Amino acid sequence: MLSISLELILLMALCLGIATIMQTLSGFGFGLLVVASFTLLDVLPLTATTFLVSLLGLVNSTIVVIKNRNAVKIPELKLMLYTGIPLMLLGFVLLEYMSAHLTQLLNFILGISILLCCGLMLVGSEKVNKESGRSSFLIAGGLSGLLGGLFSTSGPPLVFQCYKQSWSIEAIRSTLLAVYTISGLVRVGIATFGTLPEPDIMFLIAAAIPLVLLVTHFARKLTDYVDAKWVYIIAITLLGLSGVSLVAASAASIL
Repeated sequence: MLSISLELILLMALCLGIATIMQTLSGFGFGLLVVASFTLLDVLPLTATTFLVSLLGLVNSTIVVIKNRNAVKIPELKLMLYTGIPLMLLGFVLLEYMSAHLTQLLNFILGISILLCCGLMLVGSEKVNKESGRSSFLIAGGLSGLLGGLFSTSGPPLVFQCYKQSWSIEAIRSTLLAVYTISGLVRVGIATFGTLPEPDIMFLIAAAIPLVLLVTHFARKLTDYVDAKWVYIIAITLLGLSGVSLVAASAASIL
């Protein structure tokens, strides 16, 4: 059983608060930041962390999507879900196996994935003057689904795809969060067939929901005053540092 201390509660609140602000302002970052920080600081087991990320990310994204549903790009949303959901199932099976038998290797893969995702987002940060083809949305959806099943971090391939479209920032944010909402529902559903968190961890997850709601409400008021470009840069920087730390720590254990 997990020992719930004041230090643990404050640490979780800080990590969740930062991640919620980043996702609300930029459309991505929640899952990667929470998984990376929780794994680095050994806050919760990875299976419990991914469940927490799925559930809280779902709460966060649903609120914003409902209020901005008219800005969602429905055809592109469907394409990304066609491949994303099946590969999410595959990723979840891999997580269950590796978390039980290959923990350090799983952490190493997480660190490498974060670094690759940072590079992917940097390469894809420039917009183009025309819409991408159907196949690119299908590929992005599949990659995001695999990452979502493994680490509940489906954002980077979607961010790469959506941020380079000639869409408004509101359309980008809303479409990204719509994918996260639907994927989150699926991820939480399939998690019930795997390793569920202990009762004390479930208590912490439930207690974190009001925090996510409050921070999301606050962050939404900042969207008109904060430059999304700077949020994007800050998020990638934090993720890059987290990825390097995870790779270094897990590689030492593996070797």
